[in-house]
Amino acid sequence: MYETQERTKRMTDIHVLWGQSTVVEELIRTGKIDEEYLYPFNGEEVLEWWLVTPWLAERLRERGETVIDELGCRWWGRLTSGQAIYMDGVIREICGED
Repeated sequence: MYETQERTKRMTDIHVLWGQSTVVEELIRTGKIDEEYLYPFNGEEVLEWWLVTPWLAERLRERGETVIDELGCRWWGRLTSGQAIYMDGVIREICGED
């Protein structure tokens, strides 16, 4: 368990780059990014936007997560808040913990 948790923490340290909620919301407000991302297709509310690496963006997209791939960046629409990212179910799944 400890090794898996450490691997998950390392993966998030490498592939989750910066919290970007304000940036993404402003890009949507100014029309630089389509406002459809405010209301993801899965019907859930995005609580936070995170800049992620292309590697992680692809794995998140494969699992049905909201990912914006625009302007040379990839932002993940995180559906949870208030806990460490490495604890999110989708992140644990990517690392093979679930």
